[in-house]
Amino acid sequence: MAKRIIKDERIKEIIKNISQDFRHSNELDDYALLFYKYENDDTIRGNDIDKMIEYCTTGLTELHKDLAWRQQYLGENPQMKETQLLENMFTIEQEYKELLAFLQKS
Repeated sequence: MAKRIIKDERIKEIIKNISQDFRHSNELDDYALLFYKYENDDTIRGNDIDKMIEYCTTGLTELHKDLAWRQQYLGENPQMKETQLLENMFTIEQEYKELLAFLQKS
C-alpha cells in the first residue's frame, strides 16, 4: 500500500486550506470528506493519494478553462473585486501544483 508521510508544514497548510474552502461552502461530498480526513493526519494512504491527485488535476483544469463562470461568480458576490478573485485563483493554482508535486513523488 502506497503512502505519503507529510513532514512539510506547507503541505499540511495546503490540505487545511482546501478543507477550509470545503467548509466555507458547506460541502460534504467525497472530496470534502477526503480532505477533512487528512487535515490532522500526517500520512496519506492508498487510493486516497490517487483521489487527491484527481481532485487537484481536475481543479487545475477547471481553473484554466473558459472563465465565463468568473463573471457569474462576481455577479453573485458583488463584495468581491475581480483582482481579489484572480489573486485567489492564483493562490489555489499554486497550492494544487505544490500538493500534486508532493503526491506524485516516487
